[in-house]
Amino acid sequence: MSRLGHIADQLTGGRLTKRDFESRYSRYLESGEWEPGDGESLTEAFLKSAGLWLTQASQATTAAKSTYDFDIANDVLGLWNAPGTFDRALRDLTAHGYAILDTRLPQSTVDELAREFAQAPCTLTSDKGTSLTAGETVRVDLDAPLAEKYAVTTNALVQSDLVRSLLLDRGLLRIAQAYLGSAPIIDIITAWYSFPSDTPSHEAAQVFHFDLDRIRWLKVFFLLTDQDLDTGAHIYVPGTQRDGGIDSRLLARGYARLEDDVVDQFHPRATWKTMEGKAGVILLEDTRGLHKGTNLVRDHRLMLQFEYAQSLFGHAAHLATTALEPVSDSHWQQMQAQYPETFAALKR
Repeated sequence: MSRLGHIADQLTGGRLTKRDFESRYSRYLESGEWEPGDGESLTEAFLKSAGLWLTQASQATTAAKSTYDFDIANDVLGLWNAPGTFDRALRDLTAHGYAILDTRLPQSTVDELAREFAQAPCTLTSDKGTSLTAGETVRVDLDAPLAEKYAVTTNALVQSDLVRSLLLDRGLLRIAQAYLGSAPIIDIITAWYSFPSDTPSHEAAQVFHFDLDRIRWLKVFFLLTDQDLDTGAHIYVPGTQRDGGIDSRLLARGYARLEDDVVDQFHPRATWKTMEGKAGVILLEDTRGLHKGTNLVRDHRLMLQFEYAQSLFGHAAHLATTALEPVSDSHWQQMQAQYPETFAALKR
């Protein structure tokens, strides 16, 4: 028996078998339609196989789906200005689960995004609850925040010319496609402020966890404030994105938040990577690996994040269930027409 097979046998869980999962995923590949239980089967498949079944499903997706050349996409970030950026990013992603790009956002872009988000409606997240009613939004108050996290609404982000230009950057789309193995699908568009708290917030993802968004995905983080251990630096455990990369004794706990001391027992702190950086840094990450944000002790943190997925199998796509306002942008519309798979989540 293989090492991964042994890990799968060790883990407890539901009654899902590999054949059950393969059958469910094959049905999705053929129909493109969700069914109740898809998200739960994705989670259980990961836990029972230590990721192997998801990797095999990804390989089936690569064989079944095509790729794009993205020839009409704009090269906003200029990722090719630094020789070797593309190859370095893919090499680092494969080896470690993350890559810090050579190219950075210009300060003018950082400033403009910060101005836009400061005026945008936000929802609140806090372990202690908030005073807002469901669906209610407020603008961020940097001096007297009401919660640990303010998330800019998806509509505000999609309506931003600057956010859309970054989302459709040719270099990002090509890197995502190369890493995923087939045409990337825009799955998540989000931006949020984080504020100081006495303890790490579970609701604001400041405790170690792994994401199980899709079969395979890539996240892009744009740092819009300087980030260090006092101001919310991101922490990642390199190599845990691989099949079998997360210790089986952690997976046996299920899809759960994991305290530092628990992770340290199986993945020593000395191996953790702290993503400290100045505003403008661009981080690519496979968040199937163990990661977290750190709770702030001063100031605030602002982050913009995109997720490009290989398929939308799992839970219903957030973009598909959000009432998005129409975008009156000819380039956006041309991209949708030429690269329909990339916009699949927005057309449901």
